[in-house]
Amino acid sequence: MECQNYKYMKKTLIIFFSIAVQICFGQTDSISLNGFYIPKNIDECNIVLNNVLGKKAKEKLKLAYEEELRNVTSLFVIDEWLENDSTRLANYFEKFSLTSQDFNEREFLIALSYQRFINDQPFDISIESKKFTDRRDSIKREIEQEREERYKVNIKADSIDGIFIPTDLNSCFMELDRLLNDTIKQKIRNIKDPFELAGEYHMGLGRWMRNNWELWGGSRLQVYFHNRKIFHPDEMSSIILESYAKYLNGETFDSDEIIQIIHTQHEEFMKNEVVTTVAFKPPKIKYPKNYKQFLKTGKINDISFKEVY
Repeated sequence: MECQNYKYMKKTLIIFFSIAVQICFGQTDSISLNGFYIPKNIDECNIVLNNVLGKKAKEKLKLAYEEELRNVTSLFVIDEWLENDSTRLANYFEKFSLTSQDFNEREFLIALSYQRFINDQPFDISIESKKFTDRRDSIKREIEQEREERYKVNIKADSIDGIFIPTDLNSCFMELDRLLNDTIKQKIRNIKDPFELAGEYHMGLGRWMRNNWELWGGSRLQVYFHNRKIFHPDEMSSIILESYAKYLNGETFDSDEIIQIIHTQHEEFMKNEVVTTVAFKPPKIKYPKNYKQFLKTGKINDISFKEVY
């Protein structure tokens, strides 16, 4: 009796959905860029898939192992539903703490829900999504704990991964003296414009310092700058480069004073910088052949499963 009621409810939902599509079609918040209806919840996903999928695709989904559903390909309609973070289905998943970063899990839950739907089995999005979010958040906590423990060690270490970490600005100069050849030093010495210096070395030597002296992840040099109210690694490396150029040219200065002078110059530059806007033209999407067929017919006759090695 319960099974018959469930089947009757399914048929009722399908009829209701057909009416709802006619009413809602044309609402921009429910239509993808390619003109496909975007469901507002997991139940509507099931009904739309039931209309979109062909017999062969349905049979494969019905008989698939649960883990195989993580590797389904050709469910193009889901790409339409979740084409950006502002679709109503994307907003629906956010209520269960599933964001665009969890795209694979959202797609899996849609496939799992539909498999349960066609097998007349219950599916609770709250329960199923919580299984994932609990696991995801647990992993995040472990990673964060490891990061904190590494940070505590690194900010006191004189070297990280075999690379000496300077203690202050003068220590940076001594280390750069040791690392750089005379040709590079002379080139740095000859560049008088700080912005030209940044353009020349920000992505080379500057990036090396940011990465290897752990200005991002944490080191005693990072702490040195933090104590002087310099918090962004890009600015840290810029200050090192600019003050090193002055050092190579024989200028004498107090380290704390030069840091604040350069920092003030950076702030003034950012205040006066003219921001230009360029009209954004989204790139033309090149769809594969089977996706083009789906766009043309609105049907998915077959699916496949990616091989996992």
